[in-house]
Amino acid sequence: MSFSSHFMKFQFRFIDSNHSRFLFIFLLGSMSLFLNCFGSKQIIEKKPDSHIKPIVIPPQYLKPIIGRVEWVEFPNWKLKLRARIDTGAKSCSIHAVNIERLTENGEEFVVFETFVDEKPVKLKSRFVKEAKVSSTSGVSEKRIMIREVMKMGKIKEEVIINLNDRTNLNYPILIGRNYLMGKFLVDVSLSHALGD
Repeated sequence: MSFSSHFMKFQFRFIDSNHSRFLFIFLLGSMSLFLNCFGSKQIIEKKPDSHIKPIVIPPQYLKPIIGRVEWVEFPNWKLKLRARIDTGAKSCSIHAVNIERLTENGEEFVVFETFVDEKPVKLKSRFVKEAKVSSTSGVSEKRIMIREVMKMGKIKEEVIINLNDRTNLNYPILIGRNYLMGKFLVDVSLSHALGD
């Protein structure tokens, strides 16, 4: 008897045995499981959890984003100027030359000149005080402080501004932390984020 006929006889004898049904069911079940797990992609849909509440951002954290340069309005002066945004500066500063202090009806005022489109414009504001201010070079100098209403985007607020000769600087206005803090988010990659 050849090996192949002996093997076939053994195979049929095995299939006819009592264990054949169990083995057949086991193999079918294993193949089905294998195909389900690896043969096809299953899409598992996660049901929304009713216990998870949506995140609500408080209004105080929804701040307008501004760039490194923005337009600033001064309603009392009827002026609109381009300003440099500087989070490193403690206070705001405006270009001022020919500064004079004067008193009217017991109140102190300051008259000075700034430039709009390279033309001198005379402005007047209430005097607040004289105080030492550190420049970007680290030099401390006395400057006159005024109080003026300033508007950037939709935010309008009275702010203290120091007067400084900014002739050699690119922008007539510098906006510092005393106006920015708590009101804006600054993205230095942007310019005129609030529009023209």
